[in-house]
Parts: sequence; structure tokens; C-alpha cells
Amino acid sequence: MANINTGELLNFQDYSPEHNERSARIDVEAVHTNQYNNSMSNSSYTYEEPKIVEEPQSAPQTNHNFWTLEYYQKYFDVHTSEVVERIISSVLPQKVSRNYFDERIKGKPDLYGPIWISVTLIFTIAVSGNIANYLQSINKAVIWRYNYHLVSYAATAIVCYVWLVPLALWAALKWTTVPDGQDEMETQTPSTPTMISLFCLYGYSLSIYIPVAILWTIPISWLQWLLVLMAALVSGAVLIFWLLPALKKSKYFLILTSAIIGCHFLLAAGFMLYFFHVPDSQP
Repeated sequence: MANINTGELLNFQDYSPEHNERSARIDVEAVHTNQYNNSMSNSSYTYEEPKIVEEPQSAPQTNHNFWTLEYYQKYFDVHTSEVVERIISSVLPQKVSRNYFDERIKGKPDLYGPIWISVTLIFTIAVSGNIANYLQSINKAVIWRYNYHLVSYAATAIVCYVWLVPLALWAALKWTTVPDGQDEMETQTPSTPTMISLFCLYGYSLSIYIPVAILWTIPISWLQWLLVLMAALVSGAVLIFWLLPALKKSKYFLILTSAIIGCHFLLAAGFMLYFFHVPDSQP
């Protein structure tokens, strides 16, 4: 180990003021230079706007009671173009795609169009029935009077048909459809149509009876029966065309198909026989 002179270590050493000031200034400048260089090397020279963190807002409460008016507001939120498109497709189904019911009506059913079609059909049948009765009594020695009860009769028949028949069809599809768990797990949607979608479908299917009711005023028996067959087949075919995927999954496919067409034929025949039919033999 090297010999160290302890005397030199204990003695005070003299440094000039210039030396002390210069060394202190060099040390301070070096510290600031290093800090500045480090800060500049770490900066990326890019300006980032501060991100505003939005707090998740809770979804509005849309679960209303079944008996309140707010529950039915979504079924009247429909554009005029959609109503016209559904009326045309109920008479000419080839104008739309084969999956039109699943793509448009099943996902967004409405009650605006069916209600207006039903109300229009009620007054059309009542007015046309009175006109047909007037034309039949022209050559008779009787005083013709307007029958206001035809409005209530037509309203009872149409309202019962539009609400009870779809309800029975919904129950039949629900209890006779063969369950297919794999399809429901993939699509996350029920295979059977909903009750509201069936109400919507049956309401639009009655649109063809409005012009037919006007033509029933012609007092020709064979023409009236021809219009009955045409209206029943067209409206029934549209229902089967739209409901065919759901009907195929039912165990009673032929029975349900025949029931749909049969109910439409009974409705058309009942309208014609009660409101417009000309008796073959006069008393």
C-alpha cells in the first residue's frame, strides 16, 4: 500500500478565487446541459390533444307496462314509404324478396298500417253494402233507407278476424313447431313469429278487400263469387308466402296452410253474402 503523507492531508490547501468560481460555473452549466439534453431526447415533438373520457351513460328506460300508451309508441314509428311498400307487397309479393317478412316485418312490426287498413275497410264495406242494396231495390216498389248497422257489423267481423285469427295461429305455431336448438343458438331469435308481427301481417293482408268491396256493388252473381275466390287466394297466398319458413317447421304444415286459406275464403264469402249478394229468387 502506498505511503500517504498525513501532514499534507491535514493541511489546508489554498485555491485562488478564480479557480473556485470557474469550477463551480462549469459544474452548474454541465448539470443544466445534461438535464436539457435528456429532456429533449425524451420528447417526441408531437402534440397530442387531451382525451376526454366520457362516462358511460345509462340507456333510457324503455320497458313500459303492457297497458300503457308508451308501450305501443314503437309500433307506430313507421314511415309512409314503409307502409306503402308493405301494402304493395301484400298484393304483389313478387315485388319483394322471399325473406321480406323475416327481414322487414318480423324485426319491425307496426300497427299503424293495419289499423288504418281495417278502419278503411270497415267504412268501405258499409258504404258499398248500402250502395249495393240501393241498386238492388231500384226496380222495387219499396222505400230505400240507409242501414247504419252495417258499420257495426263490419267492424265486429273485421276486428274479431284481425285479432283472434292471428292469436290462434300464433298459439298453433308455438305449440306445434319442432324445436331446433342449433338454429336458435346461432341466430338468437325465436323460430316462430311474434304475436305483434302476425297482427301486422294479417292487417296488411286485408288491403286487397278494399277495391274488391267496391267491385262487389256490381249486381252480377258470378262476378261476385269470382271476386271472392280471387281475394281469398291472393291474400291467403301472401300469408303463406311470408310465413312459409315458420310453417315448414310445424308438425301440422298442411293443416295450418289449409286453415289460413280457409279462413280467408270464409271471410270473403261472408262479406259478399251478407253485404252484397243478390238473391237468385225474389219473394
